[in-house]
Amino acid sequence: RMILMATYHTGQIPFKDVFLHGMVRDGQNRKMSKSLGNIIDPLTMTDKYGTDALRFALVFNTAAGTDMALAEDKIKGMKHFGNKLWNIARFILSNTETNTLEQDVQKIPTTPADIIMMEHLEETIRSVPENIENFQIHLSAQQLYNFVWKEFADVYIEAAKIQMQDASQKVKTQKILLESLVTILKLLH
Repeated sequence: RMILMATYHTGQIPFKDVFLHGMVRDGQNRKMSKSLGNIIDPLTMTDKYGTDALRFALVFNTAAGTDMALAEDKIKGMKHFGNKLWNIARFILSNTETNTLEQDVQKIPTTPADIIMMEHLEETIRSVPENIENFQIHLSAQQLYNFVWKEFADVYIEAAKIQMQDASQKVKTQKILLESLVTILKLLH
């Protein structure tokens, strides 16, 4: 109907691709229904957990053509992910200098943690847009979630805390932290 009306009024097709997702079900895998009283009100969830948490929860487990069970705890879990991102950003911004990105750090030795981090970041940069272009949005969300939580926060930031104590590694580590944070935020956007 939207395509027909837009074509009629403008003479142009408004979009060429349509993403069809399955039905959103409740936590017990029942069809959401007003009569059952199991509907999750998006406005209430937004007020309680934030819009980003709701959006990420909806995308995270929504493979094309499959039904999705949505419960409040999934939205709450994505709020925790948002809090993790906030804490990561706060740590990085409070431990880096504003001129870190502008400094030439090519001659500073790279640690094994730096190499592994940059390899994983490059893989994420390559595969997230590829998955989105192939309408595998849930895979992009899951990959970003796992990369941010398990690889960046749990592994690299812990290694970076030690590396920043070494004057010869500090600037390069700060640069990697800042560039990684900016890239993660762009990919999540």
